[in-house]
Amino acid sequence: MFSLFRSFCQWLFLLSLLLCVSVVKAQTSATPAFISDNLVVYLHSGPGNQYRIIGTLTAGSSVLRLAEEEGYVQVQTEDNRSGWLPKEHLSLTPGLRAQFTELQSRFEQQSVRLTELEQDSGQGQQVVQRLTLERDQALAELEQLKRTNERLSNELDAQQASFWQQPMVLGGAILLFGLLFGLILPKLIPQRRNSDRWM
Repeated sequence: MFSLFRSFCQWLFLLSLLLCVSVVKAQTSATPAFISDNLVVYLHSGPGNQYRIIGTLTAGSSVLRLAEEEGYVQVQTEDNRSGWLPKEHLSLTPGLRAQFTELQSRFEQQSVRLTELEQDSGQGQQVVQRLTLERDQALAELEQLKRTNERLSNELDAQQASFWQQPMVLGGAILLFGLLFGLILPKLIPQRRNSDRWM
């Protein structure tokens, strides 16, 4: 009697273990999927048309694919309902509605980015205009400084030329030159010895 109870417990333990493994396997094999582009898909309580309809799914709805049996797929909806539907109504890629929604979202993001770039471009053009104006002002100031420098150089040259043209300066320079010439020239020319003299 004890051995019969023991074997029954063993079978019960193995059965529960197998059931747990199958549940875990079913949960880990859940993959995201989408309802294909049919307008409405019926959700059945079992894998076949003979099972009662427990709800409908619209095209593009996002579901989790749990299991597959006899051409039917068990899915879990976003509101945690579970049911079966024909395999041909399920797709691993988003439907046209989901793709349209994603493209519309990306278009709105790109539009916002384009608006930001246009604003940045306008600000950049203002900066370029301001820098161009500052450059033109700096070039005008540089040109004015060049003209002032040229005028001052001409005035300095004129003053130096007029200094040497004054009569007193010119006479003083000639006198100084003659004095130096008179003092240095006798020292440079050797004197002739008198041959009549004895040593």
